[in-house]
Amino acid sequence: MKEIVKPKTDVVFKIMFTRKDNEKLLKHFISDILDIEYDSITDIIVENTEITPDEIDGKFTRFDLKLTVDNKLINVEVQVNNYGAFAERSLYYWAQRYGTQLKKGQGYDEIRPTISINIVDFKMFETESFASTYTMADLEHNKILTDTCAIHFFELPKLDKKIDAGDRKKLWMQLINSESEGDLNMLRQSNVESIREATDVIFRLSDEKDVKDMAERREDALRTEKTALNTARKEGIDIGMNLGMEKGMNLGMEKGMNMGMDLGREQGINLMIENLRKAGVSEEIIQNAAKQN
Repeated sequence: MKEIVKPKTDVVFKIMFTRKDNEKLLKHFISDILDIEYDSITDIIVENTEITPDEIDGKFTRFDLKLTVDNKLINVEVQVNNYGAFAERSLYYWAQRYGTQLKKGQGYDEIRPTISINIVDFKMFETESFASTYTMADLEHNKILTDTCAIHFFELPKLDKKIDAGDRKKLWMQLINSESEGDLNMLRQSNVESIREATDVIFRLSDEKDVKDMAERREDALRTEKTALNTARKEGIDIGMNLGMEKGMNLGMEKGMNMGMDLGREQGINLMIENLRKAGVSEEIIQNAAKQN
């Protein structure tokens, strides 16, 4: 069985969709994911095609696709590690793009639709569906405020293995979630031309030594950052809880133990934050981790 590079590794995802000879593939992806007629898309500009060695090996690096598709501003991100508060993070990055688009002299009526596509390898919402779309709306009257806002989430762990040629969104997500030659061959049975082309691209990338090396380095960096986060969290909480229990015993049994546990939890979180800062983790991720505890 041939070993493949994994499309959900963010650097592989970016290479797959930013190469010049894969422009049609990107067009199919955007068309299917956003339900835009393929032939109506006339222009796609990828604004951030560069991938540097420092980004591949760096801790907590954010890879994404920043696109202009006709009059729409689109960001696509694949995230395999859950650092917490991802919904808020996605809204923040969406707002950055939305709020900085107007140039001097432009009016608010010239604001372009801004769309965020988030593909995550963890569960976010208490729903069975792998796909969710959020916008701004009046909940009382079920009326959308504006058509210039859309934030999409696709949760890969909620996918099943069933191949449905009529569900293009699911096929793309199954493709991105592929981890073996067998997974890709199953998708080829859909006989959807764009999906077959995408599997061909992944097979070709898997034969390129430079791409395989980048994918391995990136996966190693992702494992390292996940380990750093989990270790700092566990060490901080364990030490803090032990200290808290000791203080609680000194203060008295039931009431003292509860007070001590609270104190220990706070100390544990502070220690976790200190460990994460030493590991070079960004303040954004540190604060999200602290909130989870």
